[in-house]
Amino acid sequence: MNYYNYFTEIEEHFVRRRGKHLLVSPMDWHLIASWRDAGVPLNIALRGIDIAMDNYSTRHVRGASRVNSLCYCHDAVMEAHATHLESRVGESNPEYETSADAFDSPNSEEEFGKDVISAFLSEKISEIESLLVKQHECCAPENIERVLGRLRELALNVQSGPTTDTEALERDLGILDNLLFEELWAWLSVDEKETLEHEAKNDKILKVYKKQLSKEIYAKMRENFLRDKARRKFHIGELSLFAKF
Repeated sequence: MNYYNYFTEIEEHFVRRRGKHLLVSPMDWHLIASWRDAGVPLNIALRGIDIAMDNYSTRHVRGASRVNSLCYCHDAVMEAHATHLESRVGESNPEYETSADAFDSPNSEEEFGKDVISAFLSEKISEIESLLVKQHECCAPENIERVLGRLRELALNVQSGPTTDTEALERDLGILDNLLFEELWAWLSVDEKETLEHEAKNDKILKVYKKQLSKEIYAKMRENFLRDKARRKFHIGELSLFAKF
């Protein structure tokens, strides 16, 4: 099971259990990432989804509305993970189980071959180069140029190396994405920031998440919402191999 399949297996399993095709939302994609970051192994995440969907089926009559978000399964996934960790008490450091336990092949290029990764990096480099051309007169570009320079290094490494460690690459991209977002957010006016904050406050999906998720995870989902909005304004996609849009 490689790094990318953690996302796709969960998405496909949820859609299959739901019983009708559904495009999983970008916010649900971020929720999967939160499970990954919490060290929830793939089989435990799938078990939690099964528990949640089984409980839903027993409480609702046939023909009732379907579950439309993975958020419904979050509590069951977290409970299954807690039970899993409790069952491992006495083993070496079970409390420190990380996302690495969910992936067996960090160097696998089954989903991301060299050409695919190179094309992705080339696309992001072009987006940022276009951004610099548009913004150079009004904004200081130093941090953006740092991001661009590192992306070019990563692209060169992918082309020259025999294989690519997609998990290590994703970590590098995450650092660059944080730096990029900080710069984009700084470029927004006060009014633009207030508008995005207002959209986050009134977003229907986020309201559902706020009711069902812990404060920490909800805060991360809200941050991701603002990040996505800021990126869209500047026509910059997320620096992640697993970006949903």
